Amino acid sequence: MTDFADLARAHLPAETADRLLALLRPAIQLSIAQDDQPVVGRLGGVADLPEGVSWPVGPSSRPLSLVATLDCARLAAYEVDIELPGDGTLLFFVEFEGDGDAVIYVPAGTPTLQQSEGWVYPEELLTARTVLTWPDNVQPELAEAFGGGSAVFPAIWNHVSAGREFKEVVGEYELRHHGSRHQVGGHAMVLQSPFEAVAAERQGAGWYDEESFYAEARQWVLLLQLDETEHMGWGDGAHIVWGIRRDHLATRDFSRVVFDVQGH
Repeated sequence: MTDFADLARAHLPAETADRLLALLRPAIQLSIAQDDQPVVGRLGGVADLPEGVSWPVGPSSRPLSLVATLDCARLAAYEVDIELPGDGTLLFFVEFEGDGDAVIYVPAGTPTLQQSEGWVYPEELLTARTVLTWPDNVQPELAEAFGGGSAVFPAIWNHVSAGREFKEVVGEYELRHHGSRHQVGGHAMVLQSPFEAVAAERQGAGWYDEESFYAEARQWVLLLQLDETEHMGWGDGAHIVWGIRRDHLATRDFSRVVFDVQGH
């Protein structure tokens, strides 16, 4: 089966392909578990919150809804480009039809109480596999590697080979091979401004083509990406993203994640 590296080398100049492929990152792709597949987490359901920890609420003071629970010990079996906790669980919450969010880390051995508030989504078990991901659209890492944001599309996505632009070739490849868009680590899918760019700007680091922007954007990694499902919709074919700064991840500080809704 043709992989992304073969695709890039077949449709891009050799130097361009090499620069692009140097940016590939392993990610953990999550999908609905079937039969006896190993389970690494779940969508929806109820939350096992630490004793004494209140259910998180959003800016409107309404309870957030639990959308995902990840088992960090089980995820440790898969290659990924970020340093997740070695044990415990990560709980991800959003505000139904709102913009509030929260991520709570529960270390292994923590006394917990099963709770349920907000909109309760049906529980769906998740399995995992490692996939290689590539930078999409004008992700800052890609822009930096190719000499600026304005250089990316002419050099890569608009490059024509055999009468077809590379973005069209990649789009067809994704439809055939990519599968689920639920993902831990790696490069996020981009429909609007990349979350790394959003995070860098919020930190006061400026915008594309400023060194301070690229320096800050490099510090941010994808924690979790969730696509729409039969039971969960984010609006207009959108997906949601939690990004985290590398140093915050290292200290297990999940209170300062960046939450982003990527829609058409």
